[in-house]
Amino acid sequence: MPENQRLDYYDVQDVLDLASPGADPADAHGLMCGLICAAGFADPQRWLPELFDDFNPHDSAQAKAFECLKSVYEQTLASLHSEDLDFELLIPDDDAPLSERTESLGVWCNAFLSGLGLGGLPEREKLSDELAELLDDIGQIARVDFDLDGSGEDDNVAFEEIVEYLRIGILFIHDELQPAAAPQQIQ
Repeated sequence: MPENQRLDYYDVQDVLDLASPGADPADAHGLMCGLICAAGFADPQRWLPELFDDFNPHDSAQAKAFECLKSVYEQTLASLHSEDLDFELLIPDDDAPLSERTESLGVWCNAFLSGLGLGGLPEREKLSDELAELLDDIGQIARVDFDLDGSGEDDNVAFEEIVEYLRIGILFIHDELQPAAAPQQIQ
């Protein structure tokens, strides 16, 4: 995946499906984002076991998946450090059914919170009130059972507002937890 190309959920899913059927790009991205926010970087030794039951670098499909995820990591890290505020959640695009997007958003939020835990998020008492409230909101979004029989315009607008809230919230979390961090590339 070229460095200047926008991350595409379905491109990543295609690569992951070959390596580990059922692997979810939203899960992988959320986990990486949580690790980056908590620790300043996402060591593959921490996220590979979470994404692949038995990662084998000699398996060509898994090696290709790792390279794809490495690219996702590098683009994510750059966007979290960018002054352009161009960070995006890796979830299905607007053409996907709303039910698929909301399910993916819940997966992303769960994985993000897991990544924060794996990365060593400080105890709640050491967090600012704003940060603690935002983490509570992310937890609530992760647990929400969206009832989306219809996919009206109001539902789509509400979903986009939640995604934008999360996008800006993740940038805030990163800035709060990693105020002067410089991007770390995977070796």
